[in-house]
Order: sequence, then C-alpha cells, then structure tokens
Amino acid sequence: MTFGGFVKENRLKQKMGLRVFAAKIGEDAGNWCRIEGGRLSAPSDIKILNKISKVLELGEKQKEILFDLAAKDSKEKVPADIKQQIAANKIVPILFRTIDKKKLSKEKLKSLIKRIQDEY
Repeated sequence: MTFGGFVKENRLKQKMGLRVFAAKIGEDAGNWCRIEGGRLSAPSDIKILNKISKVLELGEKQKEILFDLAAKDSKEKVPADIKQQIAANKIVPILFRTIDKKKLSKEKLKSLIKRIQDEY
C-alpha cells in the first residue's frame, strides 16, 4: 500500500471528500489529489501527519502505518515520529547502536519489544 492510497482509503471510510479533507488539514486540494494518486511524494512534516491522523480518526496502529508509509513514499527514510523521538531523547541513538552491536536476530528483537510492551 502507498501513503496516498492509505490516506484515500481512510478518507473515504470517513465519507469525506478530498476538498473537505484538504481544508481540514490546511493543505491544497490539488496537491492532495496528486499525493493520493502517487504523483507527489508524501509529506514528512510531523505536524501535517498528526493533523491527517486526527482528521481521519486513526487508532495508534493505523497512525504508525501512516508514519511508516509517509517515510517510505517521501525522501525521508526514518518516520517523522521516530525522528522526533531521537531528537527529544538523546539516549535513543544509544539504544539503536546497542541493538546493532549485539547483532540481535529478528526473533530476539521481537522478544525485546514484547518485554518492553509488557513491562511498560
């Protein structure tokens, strides 16, 4: 799925026209038509992505998908919410480097994530 396709699908679930949606997020309807059609890249600005999430009434998992698709479809490689966490919390890069140095397998990473989710 593309960012534009995801936004369009969720916008239509809300029975919201493109112009109404664009107005609610404070963006140009023509540009949003091009984004949904894949002719323009996704925004990487966390403020816009948060507005989209709010207007589309996305749950936490759906919001994560929105951010991941935006990073994939834009020139950014790291989702905006993750970039914000890295900037706000200087220990996050240490966590990533530790994981990299330990060469944790995918299964060990999943186990670590589950432990964190269960404990906190």
